[in-house]
Order: sequence, then structure tokens, then C-alpha cells
Amino acid sequence: MLDYTYICNKTKSSFNIIITCFVVLFCFFIFPVFLVYYSLDFLLETNKDELRENKLLEMNNKIEYLNKYSNNKRYFHFLLLRLSEFAQKTDNPLKYLELNINNLKKNYPDKIQFIVWDNKGKVNTRLSDRIKYKYILDKLYLSLKEVTEKVSRDYSFPISNIESIKRNFNIFRNFFGKIYIPENFKIPLGRSFNAGPFLTELGDGLNHVWFSIKDNISFLCFISNDLLSDFTGLEKISETVNKSDPSLIVGYSLNPNFNIPVTSLPEKYISDIKMALTVFENAGDSIFENNRALIIMSMPDPSVRTFCFYAKTDIRWDYEYRRNYYFCIIIFIILLIYLCFLFRFLYKRNFFSIRWKLTTLFLFANLAPIAVIGFITKDYLDSQKLSIKNEIVSELEKSIRELEARYRSMLDDFNLRLNSIVSDISKIVGNGVIKEEEIWKLKSLYDEFNCSELYIIASNSRLIGYKRDETNAKQTLDTMTVFGKTILSFSNRKVSNSHKNNAKSNIIKLENSEYLDAFIENFGNISDFNIGELTRIYFSYAFGDRDHYNNNYVFLMLWDREYIQNLFLRETHKSLFESMDNADFYIKSNVSNNFYGDKKYERILDSVLENNNGMVNKTSGYIKFNCKNYVFICINGSILKDWSILAVYPEEFIDKRINIILIQIISGIILSLLLTIIIIHILALHFLNPIHKLGEAALAIGNRNFSYRIPIGDKDEFGHLNQVFNRVIEGLADFEVAKIVQESLFPDNIFNSSNFSIYGKSIVATTLGGDYYDCFTINENFFGIIIANVSVKGIPAGLIMAMAKSVVLTSSEETKLDSALLTSRLNRMFFGISGKSLSHIMTFQYMVLNLNDGSCSFTNAGHCPPVLFDCEAKKIDYLDYSEPPLGKISDYDYKKYDFNIVKNHSLILYTYAIIKAFNDSNDIINYNKFNSVLIRSYNSDSEKYYNNIYNAFSQFCSQINNDITLIVVNRN
Repeated sequence: MLDYTYICNKTKSSFNIIITCFVVLFCFFIFPVFLVYYSLDFLLETNKDELRENKLLEMNNKIEYLNKYSNNKRYFHFLLLRLSEFAQKTDNPLKYLELNINNLKKNYPDKIQFIVWDNKGKVNTRLSDRIKYKYILDKLYLSLKEVTEKVSRDYSFPISNIESIKRNFNIFRNFFGKIYIPENFKIPLGRSFNAGPFLTELGDGLNHVWFSIKDNISFLCFISNDLLSDFTGLEKISETVNKSDPSLIVGYSLNPNFNIPVTSLPEKYISDIKMALTVFENAGDSIFENNRALIIMSMPDPSVRTFCFYAKTDIRWDYEYRRNYYFCIIIFIILLIYLCFLFRFLYKRNFFSIRWKLTTLFLFANLAPIAVIGFITKDYLDSQKLSIKNEIVSELEKSIRELEARYRSMLDDFNLRLNSIVSDISKIVGNGVIKEEEIWKLKSLYDEFNCSELYIIASNSRLIGYKRDETNAKQTLDTMTVFGKTILSFSNRKVSNSHKNNAKSNIIKLENSEYLDAFIENFGNISDFNIGELTRIYFSYAFGDRDHYNNNYVFLMLWDREYIQNLFLRETHKSLFESMDNADFYIKSNVSNNFYGDKKYERILDSVLENNNGMVNKTSGYIKFNCKNYVFICINGSILKDWSILAVYPEEFIDKRINIILIQIISGIILSLLLTIIIIHILALHFLNPIHKLGEAALAIGNRNFSYRIPIGDKDEFGHLNQVFNRVIEGLADFEVAKIVQESLFPDNIFNSSNFSIYGKSIVATTLGGDYYDCFTINENFFGIIIANVSVKGIPAGLIMAMAKSVVLTSSEETKLDSALLTSRLNRMFFGISGKSLSHIMTFQYMVLNLNDGSCSFTNAGHCPPVLFDCEAKKIDYLDYSEPPLGKISDYDYKKYDFNIVKNHSLILYTYAIIKAFNDSNDIINYNKFNSVLIRSYNSDSEKYYNNIYNAFSQFCSQINNDITLIVVNRN
């Protein structure tokens, strides 16, 4: 017959074992393996993505550099530009230029020619290929020099307005061809993709022209069309770049075979390049990637496709292989550690204490969050680094914008001050004639405001006052007079016939009406404007009746824009350099050689301006210079229009901030581990110490040391268990403990003085009684007597008695002398423990005896009435004055009662157990029998009197069932 109970228990036991094994396996193997696997996967994939981003950045830089020379127009532009710049810096520019010109002609025979001018503008016949038209070449040099000056200051300057171009237009047209347009002269002066030779109609094959007009040496280069339509420059640049870094291969392909690279590549990568170029051509995807290569492509020119190729030979690209490899190693290490632990646990169990076992388990539990923190730290730090970089760029830009705002504020201040002064003069002049005094006041503004030119022009075409530096003045006085007259005429809406025919008044043509309208609208404001051939900052004001178009005078103040901005920067640039710690600023003029800051940053500024073609107002990013990485922002001033401002911030300071964050994270992890160890040790102590104390208590019981007690600490589960254990020990040692407690609470039995003898004693029915008495000296004249009965027995009674005694002992003498006051205090103590295990009723009687005259005051809180016995008259009186027992009524106001103990009188205090005691016949001792015993037993010796009473009681009751306490006070 099957034992179903056995089967169920066996199944349950097996199931518990399986569940336990699964939990252990999951916690200590499956979960750690899962965590390690996916953490490795995340870490190595992130590492691969970072590698990819870095390589793409390098490849982008390579391909941008290659695109700069994507056709021969750009290649020869930068080649000739570099040739010109180096020639300028050498001690013998002609010799340097001769060497390089000969090289170019040798490499490109019959495809390139030069005209060279020295520093005085004279044609060098030895280096020039065309010297027949010396007159034309002299005119050409002067015109190109003027074009260079104008365009270098302001790229948007209209070349057609240059007088030398207008005068020599036909000469240039014959020299360059019919399709020549003056604006083409700007092309060699442009930057990056906007630069190159301009097309002419020379007809001899050399129909592209590039020029460079400099102070030390100048030249003009004629280049053949077939040379510029070729891609020899791109080929040479590709070869140079590939030699410098073979790991990144740059190359190109040409129309119509865009999918076939012209650049030579290893055979094994040809198919990847072809596939990438095909995808780029059909789908426009600029990035191609497979397991073997990473390729980035672009189209800098419609007929050219450039690419940068990177072969994935680095093991970091195969992150799956690396993940599996490291995963196997880590799992092997984990299993090895587990085997060591298992060996120790099975065969050397004393190797680890429980404390360290708990510590190990908790540290292992911390593995998950710590691992997660570790694996996300890199992404977090990268994000923080990017955030800090953006924050720094924002701060740098803010500093630059604040500088411009201060410049604008300076101009606004000029404007307010000028308007205040000039409007006051205008009120004086009105519609009348301006006087010499007012003219002098206006002319005094020239020095006060550091202007370049100052003019006062009347409507009758008279220049009635001016002030300027004649050495730097670019306009004739006649021109400025006509200009002022034109402004007045236009503002008054009329143009005189004489000026219509005046060649100098062509500014009032129809196409210039918007120009004049804008000028007139800005009367009383400081603005930017082109005055003649120069860009100026000006302030203008019309005197007269402007509302009725009757203006008589115009006042003009002109500042050279670059000069006034340079003046401002000279005063304020230091505040920009000091505005941000560790940042450097470099400010460079676009029209002169003026700069502020460390000149070493000029190369960075020029590189940035060249890369953005000089046409973007603001650009920011990262750049490497002198083996150091910088965050930079470059701004072409929007208010400081003639300046480029570069702000750089070394990346090393960003790295320091990131390192601080990293140290904080690592410190947090280490602190977390330390706190875990400390907390586990504290918890271990919290658990193991109480268990150790319980063990010591068990040993004490075994040794019958019933006085041993476990210290009670916190009121937690262990504290409760210790209390229970202490009660168990107390229960086991009832006799010993009760005797000690009772004896420690009771006073001596005998007290004698010259007038009184006192004897008291308490007899308990069990070891732990509920009666309490005390006799003590208050001072040399007074004595205190206490008798009480607690409603419980055992340890609670002992504790209540102890608390009562402590209250008495700690009370002041004044309190002890007042029986009612002391009793009330005890009553409050009882209510202080209300609701607790010690909250019980206690009958209490307290007497204060005057040892000199026998007067006595007492307070009776529910106790038996004292007996006053006259031994001579054999008369017994009960002092029946009683109030509620202690612990019955809260805040009860107890009273005291007075009486005297005269000579040959006795006072007997007792507990109620004497009155209600009964014998074997159930005969009860009542007050009558008790009175008889008191009378029969009298003795002047209080101890003998006590013994007589007790013996009579013992004879009546063969067995004591209740505690008996008796105190005898005899007055001699």
C-alpha cells in the first residue's frame, strides 16, 4: 500500500531543493553571465561606434582637403597663391619667382605664361612672356592694384565704379577680349571655391588669367584652357596625401566612368570602391560601409567624384569576435572563482566567518548597479564633454557679441552727444545764415570725436567750413562740395540744371535715388555708407526747414570705419581677453595688418576663413594646432565689420573637467563599496552580537548563574527576545532574585532615639512579596516612616517598590517633611507609567515623626488605619483618615493629618493581610482579635512588642498565605 504522506513530503522536499538550486544558479551564474554578456556587447559596440565616428571625422578632413583641389582651376589658384605669398616673404622675390616660374614652364610647356612687375610697378622683361604692349601693361598694373585694394577691403565693392577701369575699359577689352567683364577681376581675389583664374578671349589657347598684386612683387599668369580642364592637380594632391597617411586612401573618378576610380588602389579593394561609387551615383549615399571597408564620397565638381577609403584591418571593428572572446575569458574566471569558493565552503568552512560571507554576498549584489554605472560612464562623459564644449562655444560667442555691443554702444553714445550739440546749433541757426561762431563750434567736433573728415556745405554749392587730414583724404574738396549740394538738392526735391550737366553730379542719376533716400533718412544718425570710393561711418545733419524741404546747409562728419573700430579695440580688447579663464582671442583686421592677441593663432583664423570661403559670418568647431586640440568659434563681425574675431579654448581644460567628473564617479563607486562593507559589518554586528549574548545567557543558565542578565539595547526583535530571555532567567532564579530585591529595598529593622524605639519587619508568603516599608531619618529632628502594599506580586511589585523608594530618596528635605506633598508626587509617578505593565494600584501611608515632642503628621492613601495604643489605659484608637490609593485618581490633592504620640504610647502600622488572615478552621482575625493581641503583647521594647504580636499571629495561623508587614513605634 502506497504511503501518500511520504510521497508528498518527498515531492515537496525535492521541489524545494530544485527551487533553491535554481535561485542560487540564477543569482550567482545566470544573472552575472547575462550582465557580463550584454555589458561587453554594449561596451565594445560603443567602442566600435566611437572608432567609426573618429575615422569618419578624419576621412571628412581628408576629403575636404582633396575637394579644395578638385579641379585644376582651384589647384592652380592655390598653387599660384602660395607662390605669391612665399615670394613676398623672401629676401629676393625675383629670384624665388624665377625658379618657380621655370619649374612650371618645364612641367607645363606652352601652357602657362607670366607677366611680372617689380615693387615699383615696372615690367620685368626677363621673367615676362609678353612685353610688347608696355603702355597697356603699365595701365593694367595700376588698375589691378586699385582693384586689389578695393576688393580686399570689401569683396562686394563694384569694380565698375573704379575710375581707372572706366577710363581704360577699351584697352582691357582689346587685351583680354570682347567677353571681358570688369567684375571678373574679383575671381582671383576670392577664397576657396570662389577663387580661381578668370576666363578671357585671348584666342591663343592661353585664355585664363590669374593675378597677384603685392607690395614686393606682382605677376599675372596666363593659363591654357586644356591645362585647366585637366585633373593633374587632383592627381598630384592625391598622391601627396596618400603618402603622408597610407591608412586612409583618397582618390577620385571622372566623367563618364564615375564608378571606376582613377587613383590606383590594392586589387582586393577595387570591387568595394566600385560598389560604393555606384551606390553614391544612383542613391546619393555619401557613406558606404561593409565588413572590409569604410568609404566616404563627395561631388565637389559635376565631372568629379572624390572618395576616401579606409580598410577595416583593426581588430576593434569586429566587435562580435572581441565580445565572444572576452566573454569566454570572463566566464572561465567566474567559474574558477566559484570553484575556489565551493572548495572553501565544503572543506574549510571556517575559512569565512558569517560576517564576511554576508559581505561577499552584498558586494556581489552590488555588481549589477556598479557594472551599469561603469558601462554607461563613457557615454555620459562623452555627452558631458559635448555639452561642455557647446557651453564654452556659447560663452565665447557671448563674449564676442558683448564686445560688438559695446562698440555699438559707443557709436550710440557718439550719436546722442552729436545730436544734442548739433540740434542746439540748428535751433540758433534756424532758416537763417550760419554764423562764424556756429561754424567754429561744429568744426571743434572734429577733435572731440576723432573723426577723419568734417564738412559744412551750403545749398549754393559753397564749402563754408571743413577740417580733415589732407595726407589721408581720398576725395577732393570739389567732389565733397558737389556731394553735399546733391544731398541738399535731393532733400529739397529739386535738381538745378547746372548740376544736371555737371559730370561730377552723376550721383543724382535715377539709379542712385535709393542711395540718396537712405542717406537723407539717416540725418541725425551714425551709419555705414560708401562715400565716393571708401567705406565710411558718417554722421549727417541738415540745417533749415526739413519739413518744408527748405534745407540750407548740410553737416557731414566722416570716420574711416577701420580706423574708428581699431581705436575702439585698442581701448577695450583687453576686457575680451580677460572675460573667460583659459580662453584666447585673436582679432584681425580684414583691411589692414592690425591685430590683437597672440599672432600664433593667425594660422587658425586663416584656415577657418579659407575653409568657410570667407562668406559665413559665424563658424565653430574643433581644430588641432601645434599638437593641441582647441574648441573655436570664428565670427566675421556684424557690427565690427572690418574685423574677424577668433576665440579658442584648449581642449585640455575640458578634459580636466571631464577627469574631475570621472574621479567623482570612481570615488562614488569606491565609496559605495566601502559603505556596503561597513553597513554589512554593522548589520552583522547587529545580528551576531545579540545571538552571541543569547549564547552567553544559555551558558549562564547551564552554570546556574541566575544573576546573569542580557543587556537590553534597541527595542527591536532582538531586544524583545533578550527581555523574554531575561524573564526566563528571572523565573528560573525566582528565589535568589526575590531575596536580593527584597533585602535591598527594606531598611534596618531597629531604630532608636532618646524618645522613641522603632522596629519593623516584613514577612512574605512567597519569595516575591507585595508589601513595602521604609524607615529613614529626614534630619536630626524628624523621622519618616512608610508602609505600603502593591496590588501585584513578584517582579512588578519589586520594581514598583524600587521606583517608590527612588522617588522618596530623590525627594528634597522639604518634600519629605510634607507627607501630603510626597504622597502626591508618588501618585504622579504612578500615572506616569499608566498603560504600561507596571501600572497598578498601591496603598500607601507616610508619617513624619517629630523626635523631640512626638508630634506626627501623616497621609494615608488607601492603607489600613494606624493604631494608637495607650499602654497605661489599655486603650486603642484607630486613626481612621484615608484617601484614594496611589494610581487611582490623577492629580489628586492629598492632605496630611496631625496627631501626637505621648509617653507610654505605641503606634502600630500594619498591612491588611493581618486583619484578614484566617486559620485552618476558616476563622478570620478581625479587628477585635487584633486589638486583643495588641493589648496582650505590649512591651516597652519595640522589637519584643513586634515579636509578641507576630508570635500570637503565628499561633492563630499555622500557615502564612499572604505577606505580613508590621511596624511598632514606642515612645519611652
